[in-house]
Amino acid sequence: MTQQLRLIYPDTIIWNLLCDQNIDPRKLLDSLRAKGFTLVVSFHAVYELARNFERDDAGGNARGRRLFSYLKQYLDLNIPSTKQLWELIMTEDEVFKKKLSVIDPLATSQESEIEKREVEKLANGIVEGPVKTFLEKRRQFARDTKAQQAARIIESEKLREYLKAISEDELATWMPKETLTTSGVSTLYQRFLSRAGPSRTPQYVHGLLSFPLADASRGTVHADLYSNWKCAKDGSNRLDLVDDMLHVLQAMYCDLYVTEESNQMRFARLLLTSRTRVEIYRDRSVPIDQWLLSLV
Repeated sequence: MTQQLRLIYPDTIIWNLLCDQNIDPRKLLDSLRAKGFTLVVSFHAVYELARNFERDDAGGNARGRRLFSYLKQYLDLNIPSTKQLWELIMTEDEVFKKKLSVIDPLATSQESEIEKREVEKLANGIVEGPVKTFLEKRRQFARDTKAQQAARIIESEKLREYLKAISEDELATWMPKETLTTSGVSTLYQRFLSRAGPSRTPQYVHGLLSFPLADASRGTVHADLYSNWKCAKDGSNRLDLVDDMLHVLQAMYCDLYVTEESNQMRFARLLLTSRTRVEIYRDRSVPIDQWLLSLV
């Protein structure tokens, strides 16, 4: 049933607001499903919500338990989960190799069960296993990414000037072209090297990026290009830019991506395809469940 429903991907701010406004999960899901839609969650959203526990104080722990007790109700009502970004890329890779015609963006039942178990533990204030590992790696990754970008831009005057010369209005036409250059292909090729070893050549990755169904693969390169461009323009990037872009990329195969952060429109339109509509929750005086239902 859930695979036939159209998918709405809320970012972590929307999950927070659903919780804070005490929206009844069953009523909301029943109303959405009556219109052919459902909410979807990702492991990345779980990881981001788990950052409440990073504060390591009573307030953060209480907030974390409340959020995950609330999210658990949706999982108990069988909302689907998306594959993680790398799994989406590997799915596209398999479809490309086997010359198939359909991408399944949803997590397997086994993966969804793992997610449900982690959410249940977090609802009880237990942070361990993949969630704890992710939080530790994510903090270091964000710091390393920011330092590496700055170093790359600073060390390469030519690259900095090249990127700075590109206006924001030009990004939508520049990114698809840049993705298929040697530099753009290398961005994804290096990810394959680090995660899957030297099993794919740059020429193969170029073919994958040219494959019409490889939207998450292209979106990932677009995210790197946007991050580098923004760093060249501003001198550095905010640490949560990586996480915001990951949320957007996780929604690649969803019909709606919903957030309260209007600044995400600047890059969401560059990472997603026309399949995914982006909507901004702009008025908290309107109950968020009513707003969500008005979108469908």
